[in-house]
Amino acid sequence: MSGVPGKRLEMKKYSYYSYLLLDDSVKQKLTNICLFGNNREQAVGFFRLAIGLYYLSRIMVEDELDFKAIDKNFNRFIFDVVGRGHSITSVLQYISSRKALWVLESRSFLNLFLDHFPDIPFSKILILLTVNLSVSKKISGLPVTGPLRDWLMKQNEILGITGEDETVADAAMPLPPPVPIKSFSAAVAL
Repeated sequence: MSGVPGKRLEMKKYSYYSYLLLDDSVKQKLTNICLFGNNREQAVGFFRLAIGLYYLSRIMVEDELDFKAIDKNFNRFIFDVVGRGHSITSVLQYISSRKALWVLESRSFLNLFLDHFPDIPFSKILILLTVNLSVSKKISGLPVTGPLRDWLMKQNEILGITGEDETVADAAMPLPPPVPIKSFSAAVAL
């Protein structure tokens, strides 16, 4: 056994933390959200947006994280649920695109997400989406414009949040109640 003992302990700590990020309870909540999609495409959209928001909310900490282990766990779970061709990177790209609006503007997604993850308030969702949009556009070299940015600005206006205001309200925007689906066959096909 070569190596520094302290380093081995650090790696175990990082790996353990990456497990805590995506334990069985969280996996169940994320798959439950996709069951409310009206068809396969919407169910996958619900799942991608939910796991993307959850991922962003957990990695935005001051602690040093082992992203290789964390991303490996998330990628394995995403592959198990959605299948080949999806990863945490593709999920983050998806939630910075106009396709995410289809999910955000659905009648049930935000209520479902807030019910399953009450520790992530609506105002934090706006921050997570804004940061992800800024980073993805910076990486791609594209300007931060488009329908998702417009939607974010509109939501900030509704909540009374301006770019100059440092305080962010934790109050959630009033939304209509989620509409339960009558058949889970679309989500079971995942």
